[in-house]
Amino acid sequence: MRPRSVLLALMGAGVASVLAAASGAPGAQPGGAPRAEVRASQPGGASKAAAGAAQPGGASKAAASAATDAGARNATATDAGATDAGDELPLDAAPFPPEPSKQPTAAEWKAAPRVRLSRAGPAAAGCRAYRAREWLRIRCPELTVSAISLLGGKTEGVAFWIDPPRGGSELPRGGEVMFPIRRGDRRVIQILTFGPGYDGPFTLLPAIVIQEQWLEDEPAPTVTAS
Repeated sequence: MRPRSVLLALMGAGVASVLAAASGAPGAQPGGAPRAEVRASQPGGASKAAAGAAQPGGASKAAASAATDAGARNATATDAGATDAGDELPLDAAPFPPEPSKQPTAAEWKAAPRVRLSRAGPAAAGCRAYRAREWLRIRCPELTVSAISLLGGKTEGVAFWIDPPRGGSELPRGGEVMFPIRRGDRRVIQILTFGPGYDGPFTLLPAIVIQEQWLEDEPAPTVTAS
């Protein structure tokens, strides 16, 4: 029995030595090679530098900023300070001036009250309308806008703006339409967005149709967005 006891004792000592060596190996402890590999993928390493090249502020953002015209900048500034407090006023709450007036300034739009259109469908639920004298401004800040077009009617005073991309997106978000409302006017304006179709995911699709008219025998204009 003594040889067998000696053999078991030697085997136990060998296992203990292996475990002690493994616990002291630099590669198995924090701070060794495995930890160095983790650091390489942490923020601040090459991975972060590569991601930063694709973040806003690079060439894409610079190009978008260069393409922003004065109208878009004015629209963004006035939208930030436009009056939204309280309930919307009826579209004809204030009388319309009998004579045409000039396009409102940025300061006038900033103080313009928010008004309620004659009718607005679910597609235009996120849009807001403001009125300054006989001028109406309809802004849809969260709609991805691909194009805006006047389908028919008077072109006098009609203006469109499409906001540049923001938040790292490649697609423009936000747009607005401005036009005067005068007796005898009739016009139809269409706002388009992107969606799936025959041309792929960037097919231009109708999003909102704005119709404005003021017939000679009507006491007030009618403006709808649906």
